Amino acid sequence: MIRTSKHSQRNGILVLVLTASVVCLAGCLIISTDEDVTCVADDQTIAEIKAISKLSFDADKQRAYKRIAAREGLSEAAQVHLVNEALNNLSFEAAKEDIVLTLIRNPDFASAAESAILKRLDKFSFESSKNKILDAINQRRTQTP
Repeated sequence: MIRTSKHSQRNGILVLVLTASVVCLAGCLIISTDEDVTCVADDQTIAEIKAISKLSFDADKQRAYKRIAAREGLSEAAQVHLVNEALNNLSFEAAKEDIVLTLIRNPDFASAAESAILKRLDKFSFESSKNKILDAINQRRTQTP
């Protein structure tokens, strides 16, 4: 039994070291499950998104999130984090829709962000919003070679 315990500890340490190495070398580790998409990254944009989430008014959050959603060169991790924060912290459906559609139209829109949007589509109450988002994703797919 002692041998099994030491073996388990070594495996745990190995997994931890490998995960840390991937994050350090690649800059982003994307973890996808059936329920949510999570990104772990060392990205200043993520810190900016977190700061925006602390603003008091939806209109201020919407403007700031939208500036980021339109930003070229946005990392996958930042895009996924933006989707999660906007959908969690904006109260108004139109504001959420505006951010998501802006991100979908971004030339650097990532597949991880698309997955995050599709998995959290239930955050939208109105069928019209869901349909606009699905149409925008479909339109993007037909335009992308």
